Amino acid sequence: MADEIAQVVDLEYKGIYYLLKGTKAMIAAMVSGVKSLHEWNHQKWLNKPGSCSWQKIQEASEGMAPILEFPKEMFEPTINITNDPDVKGEGFISPFEYYCQKNNLRYCIMPDLNPNDDYVPVAVLAQDFGIHDEQIKSYMRKRVASEEAQDKSYDEKIADAKDRLANAETQEEKDEIQKEIEALEQGKSQNSELLAESKEKMDRNNVLDFAEYLKQAEGTEFLDNPELAMLQAQTCGVVREFMPEDCMYPIRDSGLVPESKELYYSQKTGDDTLITVKRSFEVDDKGMVFSVYEVSDPVTGAKFEPVSDRGLTMEAWNEKLPEILKNAGMMKDQPMTVMRSEENLHDYILGFDTNFTSAQEGGHEISGEAQIMIDQARNDAAQREAYARSFYSTVTVPSESIMPSENRILSLELDDGLVEGVSLVGIDSDSAKISIRSDEKYSFIGSDGKEKTLTGDEILKALEGKAKSESAAKSITKAAAR
Repeated sequence: MADEIAQVVDLEYKGIYYLLKGTKAMIAAMVSGVKSLHEWNHQKWLNKPGSCSWQKIQEASEGMAPILEFPKEMFEPTINITNDPDVKGEGFISPFEYYCQKNNLRYCIMPDLNPNDDYVPVAVLAQDFGIHDEQIKSYMRKRVASEEAQDKSYDEKIADAKDRLANAETQEEKDEIQKEIEALEQGKSQNSELLAESKEKMDRNNVLDFAEYLKQAEGTEFLDNPELAMLQAQTCGVVREFMPEDCMYPIRDSGLVPESKELYYSQKTGDDTLITVKRSFEVDDKGMVFSVYEVSDPVTGAKFEPVSDRGLTMEAWNEKLPEILKNAGMMKDQPMTVMRSEENLHDYILGFDTNFTSAQEGGHEISGEAQIMIDQARNDAAQREAYARSFYSTVTVPSESIMPSENRILSLELDDGLVEGVSLVGIDSDSAKISIRSDEKYSFIGSDGKEKTLTGDEILKALEGKAKSESAAKSITKAAAR
């Protein structure tokens, strides 16, 4: 019980004073984190003008160096400096880099301990706070205005949908409109949370208290293994864990959709392998966001029919989620990691396989030898992927020939049965593109119910023969018409 009592500790480390608050266990973790931060310097920003280590920023600051939460749009390369007399260089840089170079400002891009939000933590000199505050406010005002406009748009759409509901004549039409209203209300609620967050950050000038910054590390390796977290931060980003229901929920508001329009959920199994589910974000004809989940059988690798949360309420989705997790071989009561891009996922898997901690060589930076090894592994992985792709053929088939089998595995219909486990590249109302590997073996369920195995080459030949026969039939029909 004593450990649960909040403690307040004054810590002096390398000439810098910290005030830490929390339980004894939390403070012990914070102390470990503080020590790691003094060795921190973001490798990606190492050679950029003004970029410094946390230690140097602390030493040069007049008092405790503030940590500011910068909107991510300030880091998008939108300013062309090729012919700019005030800033040296060519090409595009971000607004943050631009005004920092123009004003000779120093800063430290901090490890992002809350990697799934739209803010970047940056430590700045206390004496430069005014310049940064002015820049941040200009972007925050735009963000708030955009979220307020989105809130108004939701109100208008909901009102319009309710009018249509009142005038709907059939029950089917009423049900569809009711689903639309529920999705709009969910989107409005999510946007309202973002708007409240933006206003709250503006009220405190986007300043993040140091203790609050460290508390963001809950659910990451930072508190238990800061060395590993620091190495993650240099590659795939600090990894945070969530319970499935806390991250795999329906998203209806575009403000919550990552820039990549994808998310990757991974869960470690007992034999230290990773199972991953891909989530793609799409927009329907009403402008509402929905998601499509790609799930594969963890044993055979066969792809199940993609699962969409389109038109589903939160309650209906929560009933469907356990089945999705079960098909993927995941546990609903175990945490999972969330990656915002395929590149970050690959880097995470690479680090997971090679063990980040083995890359240490003095301090917490990746040694030159280890970096070469990681780069080589990444290149080898890319070469293996390219080699594997050389065996695949992408073919176009009628969209109605793509369907789930009795086992709910995505399948291709041939004249005399179903081929299970084909990969869907894209589909619309008329046609679908599928990917088939020539040397892979596919399960084929005949129209008589008997199962046999077909190679990818055999399937491609069957499709080619079918296309030729259909072409010949069309030619005969045209000749007869003349």
